[in-house]
Amino acid sequence: MVPVVFILLAFLCGSLPFSVWIGKLFLGLDVRHFGDGNPGAANVFRAGSKLVGLLALMLDISKAAIPVGLAYFNLGIRGVPMFLIAIVPVFGHAFSPFLGFRGGKAISTALGVWIGLTIWKASLVGVIAVLIGNALFTPPGWAVMFALGGS
Repeated sequence: MVPVVFILLAFLCGSLPFSVWIGKLFLGLDVRHFGDGNPGAANVFRAGSKLVGLLALMLDISKAAIPVGLAYFNLGIRGVPMFLIAIVPVFGHAFSPFLGFRGGKAISTALGVWIGLTIWKASLVGVIAVLIGNALFTPPGWAVMFALGGS
């Protein structure tokens, strides 16, 4: 019963469109009208505020890291239930019911899942690799793939 509750909780957490809400609250803008049109932290940065963008980024990472970390480390959930708990925040972000099942690329959310599973043991190397990847590649998705391959 607990894994089913955590699967639903992880999806719900992943579907929270913090970047859209933060953009409207602090900037008075819909961040989906900037950049690639997705509801993500990158478009909050593009909308004009690095500080608000950083807040959106931290919230997008945390919405996946918290339920995944709690399930893995505190409750000891493993196997297929843990796999589902780890993957549904990404699906929640990509197909958010709060945004009519249209979401973003879930790059920050995927980083949150990784942090939740490793508690920064491998993630610090990954973050450094993403920064290097961003310097080398224009699309952020390629930077993340570079980081995952390099860590």
